[in-house]
Amino acid sequence: MNLKRIVNSCFGLGFMPIAPGTWGSLPVMIIFGLLVAGGAGAAKINAIMLGLAFIGSVATVAYSSASIAARGKKDPSEVVMDEFAGQALAFIAIRAIAPVDAFAAAALGFLLFRLFDITKPWLIRKLETLPGGYGILADDLGAGIVAAIILNVFNILGVTSAFTELLPHSGSISIAAGAILGIVQGFTEFLPVSSDGHLVLFENFFGFKAESPQMLSFDLTLHLGTVVAIFFVFWQDIVNWLRNLKGSLKFGPNPVTMYKKSASFHILILAIVANIVTALVGFPFKDYFEESRGHLWVVAAMFVITGSALVIADFRKRARIGLREFGIIAAIIVGLAQASALMPAISRSGMTICAAVLYGLHRKWAVEFSFLIGIPAILGAAGIQFIKEFDIIQSAGFSVGSTIVGPLTAAAVGVLALKLLIKTTRRAKLKYFGLYCYLLAAALAVYLLS
Repeated sequence: MNLKRIVNSCFGLGFMPIAPGTWGSLPVMIIFGLLVAGGAGAAKINAIMLGLAFIGSVATVAYSSASIAARGKKDPSEVVMDEFAGQALAFIAIRAIAPVDAFAAAALGFLLFRLFDITKPWLIRKLETLPGGYGILADDLGAGIVAAIILNVFNILGVTSAFTELLPHSGSISIAAGAILGIVQGFTEFLPVSSDGHLVLFENFFGFKAESPQMLSFDLTLHLGTVVAIFFVFWQDIVNWLRNLKGSLKFGPNPVTMYKKSASFHILILAIVANIVTALVGFPFKDYFEESRGHLWVVAAMFVITGSALVIADFRKRARIGLREFGIIAAIIVGLAQASALMPAISRSGMTICAAVLYGLHRKWAVEFSFLIGIPAILGAAGIQFIKEFDIIQSAGFSVGSTIVGPLTAAAVGVLALKLLIKTTRRAKLKYFGLYCYLLAAALAVYLLS
């Protein structure tokens, strides 16, 4: 694949298996939200958005012909720099916005642009008929301009601020905040992009202290919701494994014999070893890991590490070892990888899958083993945190609704994300998630520098 196709796919986002155009819009939305949250003035934001729109436009017109020739389509789905440019235009001419409204303004601009880009009203649809890259680009620029006009009207009428009022800023966790954090957790827990890293970012935007015991406890309730998603997706596999584990008793009381002859007992021992290693390595540094959630530069650096691991793992093409050949040494390596994920923005699923794949485990088994060892890891961490912080949890200010809606939302969205991960991992597309982590780290760096 040549450089032109990589560039006009927004450096890989256009190759995402589901809704590539939406992925192409996300980096601009994140950059805009971070700039607003950082207190950047309207002139600075407009200049940066105009620059991003120009870059996206030039790339689309100059390079989209390469994708058209390769894919044989007039408007290949892999070309998303047009969405990148159009989304940037959606935030042009915006009036000064208070940092507290950053999330609301970014979300509204994103939703408005996607609405007009997908539905394509008459004038926008006409622009699409222009030849070559100009047609691919023009309809998105038109959608961006329409979205910008409506977003500015919303801002003038106070709609943005009204939307912000639905979100928490006083330290309490409302039902709306619980639902949003549940969506974030469910979508990112199983995609190898670090759910903790994303929760830290959103909690900072909401005005929470992500490193506080209260938020750590609430995050654990969200993790429990995603455990439900694991049981839902792998239910039949887990039942079969338990049946086979029961059948392994026929090999006698000798654990060594059972380990060698029973696949289920073999996997159980590997899971136990991996989690023991995680506990021994991770828990002595647990307080340091939790404190790191309050330092966004650390979060940005860890996103880079996660992205690098995913890109490197995709170069491992011949991963053919089965779980029966996956031994104690391999389990120790995966356990160490899981321990590293106690750091914010280090993906547990990403690091364990990458470690297993790089060792040689077949991708299918790497995913299933990752989530098998994740069940006791998540449940164990939740139990310990609950016992340790019981008094704090009681006085944390959680509403009953938020503690119900958050985990339920995480479970529902987690099912969809887990199925997406299984599909993309088997097709060796981890590098695209890695590129997303790089873009997120870069956007976070822009925010911190501004």
